[in-house]
Amino acid sequence: YGIRTVHRKALLEALAEELPGDTIRYSSKLKSIVNQAEEGSSYAVIHMENGASIKAKALVGCDGVHSVVARWLGLTPPIQSGRWAVRGLAIFPEGHGLNHEVQQFVTIGKRAGFISLSDKEFYWFLTIKFSSKGEEMAHDPELIKRQVTENFAKEFPELYLNIVQHSDLSTVSWAPLIFRFPWDMILGNVSKGNITVAGDAMHPMTPDLGQGGCLALEDAVVLGRHIGDLIIRNKKLVAGDQVAKALEKYGKERRWRAAGLITCSYLAGWVQQDGSGWLMKFLRDKIFYGRFYKKIFDGTNYDCGKLPTSVSPSDSELDNDPNKIN
Repeated sequence: YGIRTVHRKALLEALAEELPGDTIRYSSKLKSIVNQAEEGSSYAVIHMENGASIKAKALVGCDGVHSVVARWLGLTPPIQSGRWAVRGLAIFPEGHGLNHEVQQFVTIGKRAGFISLSDKEFYWFLTIKFSSKGEEMAHDPELIKRQVTENFAKEFPELYLNIVQHSDLSTVSWAPLIFRFPWDMILGNVSKGNITVAGDAMHPMTPDLGQGGCLALEDAVVLGRHIGDLIIRNKKLVAGDQVAKALEKYGKERRWRAAGLITCSYLAGWVQQDGSGWLMKFLRDKIFYGRFYKKIFDGTNYDCGKLPTSVSPSDSELDNDPNKIN
């Protein structure tokens, strides 16, 4: 099907619009989690930093790379890859006039590129092996942009530099590229009872295959399939062992898929950026591009299975009891 680029804001808005009103609570930061038994069933009670508490039949932690839920499950924290990334969105109010295609530029220790999101917007990036601590880099967007154009990417084509110059400064970011060891995905707890994780909370990875967000959407479909089957069997979301079993099945289905993409993404970044000696050229041009590139990218295509047919809202009780929210 080729590459499909979607503005993250547009995707999030489209997903949010499908939810009932008041489903999303903004500016609510998770502080701690406890399990609570009630009438023979287990509930997850989450405590927020603003003092609110929520009791839930199931908890799916989608709270990012520094996930509180992943820490509660015992997953090891993600580690730094040794590379940092600058990313941004460039705006051309009158249109950029370029084709919808990916362009990439590579030199020793650096990789940059861009792709059109629309006829007026570009997403651009630069990954770099930073010799000093990345935390010392100024976090002012204007200074970051200047570092890119006058230092980090000064040898790259004028087209790339011009796109960076058109950046919306509110979108410019500088951050380390981190990932979770794939064996932690295979051997660690991705679910425990009625609690699990999804997205970056489960499988943080380097962005070299562009699959982090895609994998999160896969998680949602697979999780929806297992929870949906449970709801259809019981005509409601029941607490206790049945939820735990559904989340366990979800975790088993996702752990190997995630571990494989974490590994492939890391290797793709390493082999494309780590030097230009004869060995790296051989590994990059003959081995990676010659033998594995197509197989790796073919592996990004994945069948999540079919979602079950939903039951009528009048026949189901999908919401938690609002009296359990304090």
